[in-house]
Amino acid sequence: MKKKYIIFDFDGTLVNTNDLIVESWQATFERYLGHRLDEDEIIATFGEILVETIARLIPDEDVIEVRNFYSVYQDEYCSSKVRVFDGVRELLDELRTQGCRIGMATSRTGETYRKYMEELGLADCIDETVVLEDVSAHKPDPESALRVMEKLGAVPAETIFIGDTKYDAGCAKAAGIDCGLAGWSHKIDNEQLEREGCMPQYIFDRPEDILELV
Repeated sequence: MKKKYIIFDFDGTLVNTNDLIVESWQATFERYLGHRLDEDEIIATFGEILVETIARLIPDEDVIEVRNFYSVYQDEYCSSKVRVFDGVRELLDELRTQGCRIGMATSRTGETYRKYMEELGLADCIDETVVLEDVSAHKPDPESALRVMEKLGAVPAETIFIGDTKYDAGCAKAAGIDCGLAGWSHKIDNEQLEREGCMPQYIFDRPEDILELV
């Protein structure tokens, strides 16, 4: 069935924050662990909420202190690294032209989400948004997807969630909707997705490939 309701993740899907996140984590690990981590270990955390990553990887430090260090470092040193993925603006414009309703389900805080959307000129491209503070359970729990669907008036069979991580795929599966992962962002670990039972229906090489579904 053709899709009318398109729900996106933010980081690593519409917007390339990969370098921003990796550099911020490396600075944080150097500060609190005394060494950097392999980049693949950081990429494996993409989609996980910040405090959970901190509790797991820096367990001997105060979570709030580490979170604040990470956030301040990111704001002060890395914001210039954020950019819209090639083809995303054109995709969003065409989805609107085709009559689609566009949602956002992100685990980023509302403050930083709105900041980047304004700076990148995407604020008017999304019809309904759910951010970190809007839900009590986070991806892969389906709450964020279900909340966006409710706000959009979405029909599950006509809805697809587009993300870039196992958390997005798990969220979509739990919400009972199709999922597509952004192969243009970073390498998709199919073995991990299969192992965790959250293989998406689609892996898109380019943003414009999504248009085949609408």
